[in-house]
Amino acid sequence: MKTGIQVSSFRPVLQTPEQVQTAFEKMVGMGCRWVQLQWINPAVPVDWIARCLRQSGCISVGLQDRYDDILKQPEYYIDLNRVTGAEWFCVGRIPQRLRSRAGLDEYVKELRALQQRLEEVGQKLCFHAVTADFAPIDGLDPVEYLLNAMPELPVCADLYHLSHVYADVPGWLRRYAGRVCMVHFKDGRGNRLVPVGQGEIDYDTLLKTCLQAGVEYGFVEQEQWEGDPFERLQESFDWLNKRLEEQE
Repeated sequence: MKTGIQVSSFRPVLQTPEQVQTAFEKMVGMGCRWVQLQWINPAVPVDWIARCLRQSGCISVGLQDRYDDILKQPEYYIDLNRVTGAEWFCVGRIPQRLRSRAGLDEYVKELRALQQRLEEVGQKLCFHAVTADFAPIDGLDPVEYLLNAMPELPVCADLYHLSHVYADVPGWLRRYAGRVCMVHFKDGRGNRLVPVGQGEIDYDTLLKTCLQAGVEYGFVEQEQWEGDPFERLQESFDWLNKRLEEQE
């Protein structure tokens, strides 16, 4: 598994070109090579982001954002992936406006249209769900409904959110083995996010299952923290890499 950082973790310090450059330099200093882009201020030019990646040595696997946010400026997101040389285009959430049986069917149509558009420019769509997305709709598990309706759709699995929904997350990962292209490692204790391995989630078991399922990328993530965000993510990143060495 290739390990990296979901850069949404550093949102407050991704607001200016200089901050973006510093953030990538610090991530490389942490030992990180692979990143997933999210929540960089759109005012920062995509060419600058690409330049910072090249100069730092970071490689962007792709980007992520909420589906409705992507709809507001799809060309920006497509261009960001193109300029940074990334392939994965990850959409998140089931929009509230589509939370009905008919809405889910419409969402499938919209996602297929986006998927076709991305394929034409050499990019690949995947889907990321959070806890609220799993709330039943007319007795259906809406995420399961989407994944069954689009068996060709890969998944970015957020293990933190899955752990809030299912008692058997390893079983969920095994069910969709071969479709989970990447996972997010995020941990919590009570209502507070903490570095991975310091919370309540059994990540040793989940990491073993991810390896068995052939997951290619694992990104640590923590959008809320106390102290220095880079120090907190360093703790998560070191924990993941250490456990990965032990399990592989």
